[in-house]
Formats: sequence, structure tokens, C-alpha cells
Amino acid sequence: MKKIITSILCPPMSVCRYGCGTNCAAPISVFWLAGIVAVIYSFFGGPTAQEGIDLYTLALGLAIWGIAAVWALLTMSGVEEDRCNGIFSPLSGKVAPGEDESDPLDEIRKAH
Repeated sequence: MKKIITSILCPPMSVCRYGCGTNCAAPISVFWLAGIVAVIYSFFGGPTAQEGIDLYTLALGLAIWGIAAVWALLTMSGVEEDRCNGIFSPLSGKVAPGEDESDPLDEIRKAH
């Protein structure tokens, strides 16, 4: 439950803390910050400079924030699946070389 709440409130922190997905933290941060800026901008009238809150900009900001939260949750679930060596895990696709196999680079070394 702690992971879900952190993902909703601060998606980049949840990815870095719980998901070890530091490669996804930067783009998630961009979406999250864009959502925050859009929400704050909507309270000042948005791009139309209307009186009060611009509901379209507010909806856009919340949608962008939601995309960042869902992305963080998907990233964390993917990392957890890799830790458990699931069916689609890249860790299960690695093949360890056998002891009797020769080094493929030996042929290149012999040629030169």
C-alpha cells in the first residue's frame, strides 16, 4: 500500500526507492513535473487567462500526473517480476556458456 500511495503522490521517488528503475525516473519526473505545472497554471486561469480555474488545463494536468503514476506502477511491477524471474524476465533468457565451448574470439585472433 505504501508503494501505491508513493506512486500516486511522487512517482519518481517511488521508482527510485522501490523499483530500482533509475532509467525510467527521468522521463517519469518530466511527466510528473509537467502535470504539477499544468495544475498550478490552471488555478491562474490557464492559457485562456479566464477568471478562476481553467478546468481543461486542470484536467490535462491531472491526466499527465496520472500517466506518470501509472508508468511508475508499471515500472515497479516489471522490476518485481524480474526479481522473481517471471516468464517474460530477461534474466530467464540468458544462456550460460558450457565449459567445453571454445571462445568465439579465438578465430579472430588466429586470423590476425
